[in-house]
Amino acid sequence: MVKGLEGVVHTESGDFLCHPEQRDKITKTIKEKKLDRAVIAACSPRLYQADFEAAGKAANLTGNMVEMANIREQCSWIHSGNRDEVTRKAHDLIAMTAAKLAVATSQEEGTRARVKEENCSGCGVCQATCRVNAIKMLDIVDKPGHRVAQVNAPVCEGCGACVAACPSAAMDQARFSNLEVSSEIDVITPPVRSETENFPNVVVFTCHWCSYAAADKAGLMRLEVDPSFRTIRTMCSARIDPEWVMRALSRGADGVLILAGKPGRCHYEVGSIRTNRRMALLKQVVQQLGFDEDRFRTVFVDSDEAMAYQKEIDAFLAQIREIGPNPMRLPEGEPQLTPYQFQGVSEANMRARGLL
Repeated sequence: MVKGLEGVVHTESGDFLCHPEQRDKITKTIKEKKLDRAVIAACSPRLYQADFEAAGKAANLTGNMVEMANIREQCSWIHSGNRDEVTRKAHDLIAMTAAKLAVATSQEEGTRARVKEENCSGCGVCQATCRVNAIKMLDIVDKPGHRVAQVNAPVCEGCGACVAACPSAAMDQARFSNLEVSSEIDVITPPVRSETENFPNVVVFTCHWCSYAAADKAGLMRLEVDPSFRTIRTMCSARIDPEWVMRALSRGADGVLILAGKPGRCHYEVGSIRTNRRMALLKQVVQQLGFDEDRFRTVFVDSDEAMAYQKEIDAFLAQIREIGPNPMRLPEGEPQLTPYQFQGVSEANMRARGLL
């Protein structure tokens, strides 16, 4: 199944990929096959991302050209039910990572923010958002009265809050760019053949330091979790762009759940507070566009709260099953509504029109 993914030219399987001998084998394969990027489908990136990056660098790949798909802690170890369903989820997680990597550009910026100067309006929102003062507004010499943002790379902590706050799409983040994450969303919200195919289909955004760590712990504890969701990792929940939520819902995702770290315990101190404010406003937009407000939720889960992670995922999926399929989930081949066409059309009206 993985061999058929777009852009995939070589696949191999092996045991204990984290072992030095296996990592050396990965380096050798990259060189021999002349690969320019590699997906490692194994355990959590929180454990061995740096080691696999080193294997890639030994084959002259930059660090961000090696990505991991977590099919152990957050797939096989938390889903022991239907084997076909779990296999499909593992395939989706790999496909998401491959799609993300396919649009990535080689760089050594870590997860730092970067500026597309041609898009920058000089508004200063990014500077006001950055809690570590890593962004400065510089005057443009040949354009009096105009400014452009500049990121002090050594100071930037790579949370991505400034990127989600930027109103002109001038800010972006290495390894978690808008294009990369949008590609992940598109993989898990494909056209369907019926309104109930693979229902429910839920997108879950997690924070690397908090809720993603809790998900890993749930895997270590072998907690059983409903598998009808796909996870997208960000460094901080403050990086989650409202446009990502709308993209997922408008493409037919039945629900979007954001799992942020608890206020006061965020790795970036104020990230989850920003998330809470931003997503409270977005929830109003979701309602105004006609979606059932319960299709979108933000909850707070810390790194040590594996059981809370399990509870929140299962509760949200149960809620989505009760609400029913997303009205935007139209069968493949039928004209798709845009979020703007959807404005003012409630789910009750959609049902009355026979679209739900």
